[in-house]
Amino acid sequence: MIFKFLTAATFAVALAAFPAEEARADAGDVVGGLIVGGLIGAAIANDQNGRRNTAGNSRGSSSYQGIPATQVGRDTQTALNYFGFNAGAVDGQIGTGTRGAIERFQMVMGYPINGRNYPSYQYDSLMQAYYWGLNGGSAQTGLVGQPLLMAYRDAQAAPQQPQVVVVPQPAQQGQPAQQVVAQPPAVTTVVPAPAPAQDNK
Repeated sequence: MIFKFLTAATFAVALAAFPAEEARADAGDVVGGLIVGGLIGAAIANDQNGRRNTAGNSRGSSSYQGIPATQVGRDTQTALNYFGFNAGAVDGQIGTGTRGAIERFQMVMGYPINGRNYPSYQYDSLMQAYYWGLNGGSAQTGLVGQPLLMAYRDAQAAPQQPQVVVVPQPAQQGQPAQQVVAQPPAVTTVVPAPAPAQDNK
């Protein structure tokens, strides 16, 4: 700002101090002046843009092209790196490296492959597998990286074996105790055994 003021003041003083004479220039001088003026103007504009960008980044914000870093981004990068998808540095920024790692994760899991479309169910699946791996899944299976993720995926996809529940029934007069067997997920209902038929004599 001060530079502009000093330049304008110097120009005004020069015009006032020296009488104007008739100036004549040919076309080459005009074109040369326009080119030099344009270069000087472009240099000033670039300098101002550089100062504006520096001032925006010096505020302590952790932003990349105006997009703030997020905890979801950090969690995603941590889990992707844990399973060997190489999302790069854990900075919370979802850039090209993280998007490529998300696409590789989606391919392994059988999800639609699009690094820009990362729905919450995919994030939840990744984080559940990550926490399972940290909390004993890796130790139980002896696996690490993508094989560990595959083991988690296969365990989640396997049908759950029903547990057999035996509910003893009290014995009726003269009959042995009966048992009712139920297999979840069906609702277990205790049904008493039918009463013995009585003779009407």
